[in-house]
Amino acid sequence: MAADSDDLLKAIREVKTAVEGKTTTASALVWVLLAGLVFSWLDSAWHSKLRYAIEYDVSSSKVTIDDVPHGCAFLAAPVGEKYCHHERTIQAVYWATSTAGNPIVSYDDGKTWSTFTPDAGVTVPKYKTAQSVNISWEKKDD
Repeated sequence: MAADSDDLLKAIREVKTAVEGKTTTASALVWVLLAGLVFSWLDSAWHSKLRYAIEYDVSSSKVTIDDVPHGCAFLAAPVGEKYCHHERTIQAVYWATSTAGNPIVSYDDGKTWSTFTPDAGVTVPKYKTAQSVNISWEKKDD
């Protein structure tokens, strides 16, 4: 009789150990998924319209962010590694007034400027001022 109760206690301990192990594995998986979601959210929050509006001193309506292409995604057809990724490309459009008094525009962060004709009633700033910001994506091979 004592041997049967010892076997029963041993079996109960084995079941308890197995259940506790599954709980630990499940909770670890939940923590990993939550960490991934938080990391993804932080990346999205950091690269938000609000951030670029503040950085370039424009209203958030003047900031456009293109959708990330899915061509490099693992699950995109054909399924599997594509050996590529997409990087953000930021292009700010700047306006200013030239020393000759003409309105000028730059599409390459002020490296080159060209004259333009603004819409009627639009005031062109005297100094380099961002007018809009566009975030697009460039495909890079790995």
